[in-house]
Amino acid sequence: KTQPGGKTSKQPVALHRPKPPRSKPIVIDVHAHILVPDVMKMTFERSEYAHTVAGQSGSGGASRMPEPLLRRMTQVPLRLAQMDETGVDIQVISPSIMQQCTYELEPQRALTLERMGNEAVAEAVARHPDRLVGLGSLPLQDVALSTTELERCMRKLGLRGVIISSHVNGIELGEESLVPFWAKAEELGAVVFIHPAGSSDARMRRHRLMITVGQPLEEAFALTSLIYEGIIDRFPKLKIMVAHGGGYLPFYAGRHDNDYRYGRAPQLKGEFSSYLPRFFYDTVLFNPDMLEFLLSKVPASHVMLASDYPFAEKQPVEYVRRAKKISQREQNAILGENAAALFGIAI
Repeated sequence: KTQPGGKTSKQPVALHRPKPPRSKPIVIDVHAHILVPDVMKMTFERSEYAHTVAGQSGSGGASRMPEPLLRRMTQVPLRLAQMDETGVDIQVISPSIMQQCTYELEPQRALTLERMGNEAVAEAVARHPDRLVGLGSLPLQDVALSTTELERCMRKLGLRGVIISSHVNGIELGEESLVPFWAKAEELGAVVFIHPAGSSDARMRRHRLMITVGQPLEEAFALTSLIYEGIIDRFPKLKIMVAHGGGYLPFYAGRHDNDYRYGRAPQLKGEFSSYLPRFFYDTVLFNPDMLEFLLSKVPASHVMLASDYPFAEKQPVEYVRRAKKISQREQNAILGENAAALFGIAI
């Protein structure tokens, strides 16, 4: 544009301004359950949860899920409102494998249900991409079907990984039959979230022992299988996240270390404890001193805030802040930065 006197005015240049720094740390909850009622109707009565916690199986089993919990796991607006109330910016949502695990079903039937569930997760994420990140689930009783569905979850649905149980109908996670699944998970960069589907042990049927004892015990079994059977050495780039702070294992790994020192685990490439940093852990440990102890065994960068929504920690941010032996810098990373790095979330 020419101004009087023949001078040319400079046109304003659009500058890319970086986002202003956040006034508070990003908060990402990596352990939050979602239910798909149409899937749960087909799976609930055969779940270990129904048998050990909700009573005997029978008609109308799905109705035994307490209504307030059912609403929280099925109504996304309610979920978002409760995230706001607790200061959670983003949730990583995954199918509630305790109520809608398909492992006991015929594989093709299971695949149909898993696809329904995975598409429901993807739809919720698509509607709220700034608040939700999704994990799918698989019919792991058929590894070929599972690897195909895993690829669909990652490449077509835009999910970041999958949730799996601590075993597959008695097959431990480190067994050779599951190797193709682990190979595909590493190839795709999928996060694999290990969360037990319950325990069928009759001793767990009283006093909620399936939850308080059974779940952390199952997690210990799962991790020891992956370590002793060589999966962790064979696939070093796996991204495995474990619920409930890894269960009992990080707190009692010394017994495994002792076996290694006496030559009883020659397949390991170092002390058992040296494998613990190969996993990622959530903060669902309830007591702050337990979280502090976990960080004495694994890097702070491998620990991530979690609520086990809608079941467990009601104020997950406050819980992390109460762990006074953890530095503020490490706390901030646990609140969300670590999860952003693992799941590829832009912050």
